[in-house]
Amino acid sequence: MKFSIDKTVLQNVLKSAITAVPNKSTIQVLNNFSLRLEGNFLEVSATDLDLGIRVKVEVQGERDGAVVINARKFSDLINNLVDPSITTISLDVQDYLAKIQWSERGKASITGFDASDFPPFPEIENGETLNLAASELAFLAEKTLFATSTDSTRLNLNGVYLEAKDGKISMVATDGHRLGRASIDQEGANLENGVIIPKKVMQHILHIAKSDANIEIRTSATHILFNTDSTQVISKLYEGPYPNYRAVIPQNFERTMQANTLELQNKIRSVISMANARTRQIRLQMDGNNLELSATDPDVGGDSREALAVTHNGEGSFCIGFNGQYLSEILGLSKSEEIVMKMNAPIGACVIEPVGENMGFSFLLMPLRLVED
Repeated sequence: MKFSIDKTVLQNVLKSAITAVPNKSTIQVLNNFSLRLEGNFLEVSATDLDLGIRVKVEVQGERDGAVVINARKFSDLINNLVDPSITTISLDVQDYLAKIQWSERGKASITGFDASDFPPFPEIENGETLNLAASELAFLAEKTLFATSTDSTRLNLNGVYLEAKDGKISMVATDGHRLGRASIDQEGANLENGVIIPKKVMQHILHIAKSDANIEIRTSATHILFNTDSTQVISKLYEGPYPNYRAVIPQNFERTMQANTLELQNKIRSVISMANARTRQIRLQMDGNNLELSATDPDVGGDSREALAVTHNGEGSFCIGFNGQYLSEILGLSKSEEIVMKMNAPIGACVIEPVGENMGFSFLLMPLRLVED
């Protein structure tokens, strides 16, 4: 195998692929890249057996072939070629020895081995298919990824749930305390069964896909494939079932509160420093159209208060507590001038929605039980 390639192009390819290389694996072959050249196209692959990445790029090919070489050694070598005069890198592989050259006297070599030892990627040929613009997938992910769980005993909550029916593609995530849900309209879109996608996979495909790119999503019972013009990302799915999230979202509410999003977020930031370091609890007290925010930390001995004019619809005064950090994060994701919070009881789920037409997303936040003085 022999080819030459633009240095920056190669650096970007390796940066994308190395995400799938495990930090440390007892299976030696997984610590490597698979390089395969056919004509003027180089394919670089990596996998940890759960996540696989395959990137195809155009090069100046001279001799077809394939080899497996140490991923981190090769990637570190190429990334450390910071001299701006270095523009082109050539690689010549003979008898599994990869000779890399970037200038007349600049060269290195890495001993590789047979590419047939590299594990093949699962093929998804007859799975269900969706097509999305990268910007649409980014919208769905932005409103949901924050709510994925990190509890290793509940892997089905460690990912985002993707479903498509009734002309809508929806994504949901929850950790049991907060929930994000977003959807876009797409006529004819259908996934007979929803799938749970690992958070890491979503983050990676969004990182490498250009905002104007089209992404084909293909699913099977066990795997999901994201396909762009130059990159394939294939991953195992988390096993389900996903919780019946619809059952926890109230349909009717006894009171609502509408507020300026930025003003409410700023008031939360003003008081949260005095909240308990573990719970981050803040108290929201509604009296008429006045909202008082407060936080206290008995362990340290201190409190803080703020006030904000809101539009409150509901009988009498009402007090509810939240993790202020969670609430502030949700407000930051709303990106609307105003938000509405829909509530029932002080210990019941609160739905938070942006104010506007066709926003396509909403949040749910479980309150924290208040301990009365």
